[in-house]
Amino acid sequence: MTHSNIPRGQQHRLRMGSLLLLTDPDGLLVLVQPRYVEGLILVGGARHKGEAPRAAARRESKEQLGFEVVPGRLLVTYYSPSAPKSGAVDELNHVYDGGTLTADQLESITLPENREVLDWDRVPESRLDHFCTKPHALIIHTALQARHRDDSYDMEFTSPAAEGLILPNPFNGQEAA
Repeated sequence: MTHSNIPRGQQHRLRMGSLLLLTDPDGLLVLVQPRYVEGLILVGGARHKGEAPRAAARRESKEQLGFEVVPGRLLVTYYSPSAPKSGAVDELNHVYDGGTLTADQLESITLPENREVLDWDRVPESRLDHFCTKPHALIIHTALQARHRDDSYDMEFTSPAAEGLILPNPFNGQEAA
């Protein structure tokens, strides 16, 4: 069946997002606490219709931190299935390397007036499991590994609360983690 054969209104819905892996000069992760999700997560969010992934990451950093971060290389793509109880649709997200924020950037972080982001914090990798949900901690650990190894990973979650499966990226011939 081709896309044109799928009846209107029955096309698959997919939410797409762009996120940034950010650290401080001491190697701590810079994470945000949005009002709509449990735990700390990477800076970023949903892409707008027609918006390129990197443009979305730049816009989201400006909205959530008060300044624009230019995304570096792609570290992780991950798929999360829908969650009927919450009404969430399937998601496909890109995690880019946002680099290391300077002391001046950290001091200038300004949370949005609309309270989309309630707070931000710097967290060591060793404490991710305490501050993040299990799936978000796994995504962040994987992004850090990709940064450290100068690599990239594809991830799939089989259910919203499940452990993620880290898959080899078909474009670089890497082994599965």
